[in-house]
Amino acid sequence: METKSIKQIIAHVKNSPLYAKFRARESFIKILPKNWQKIIAFIYTKNDILMIAVKHPAGLQELKRDSSIKLIKDILKIFASVHKFGEFHPDMDVKIFVATKTMSKKRKQELAQKKASSSDVRAVEKSHGKFKNNIKDEKIHKIFEEIREIIIANRRNQIPTR
Repeated sequence: METKSIKQIIAHVKNSPLYAKFRARESFIKILPKNWQKIIAFIYTKNDILMIAVKHPAGLQELKRDSSIKLIKDILKIFASVHKFGEFHPDMDVKIFVATKTMSKKRKQELAQKKASSSDVRAVEKSHGKFKNNIKDEKIHKIFEEIREIIIANRRNQIPTR
């Protein structure tokens, strides 16, 4: 039996008939202008209305202009004429909104992922722990010796940079 890579499995699932709607939506977004692709979070159809969710209120202002809506409808007519058996049809209305809940969840996930990855990063220990401890006070002398032990332990546990 042949083993498949993750990419092959994902490609197989994406080509499944169950995901035809998602492929059609993806291909519709890909024929829009690049700057619009960046501000669109996702699209879907509901009651013969093409719903376009944008990532930011500035994206909403960009797409809600009359010229933008007209261009989207023109692209939709062409797309629907090519993909006749999909969920898109030429006389669909277009509604645009900001996906605030979706984007806030995404930001929280990115922030949590960033925190998790930043906790793994350690600073490189530059000191070798070789210094004279000429302190007369016994408590402070002991603290400096503990610092020396920590530095030496960090040097041992650190991954070599070169």
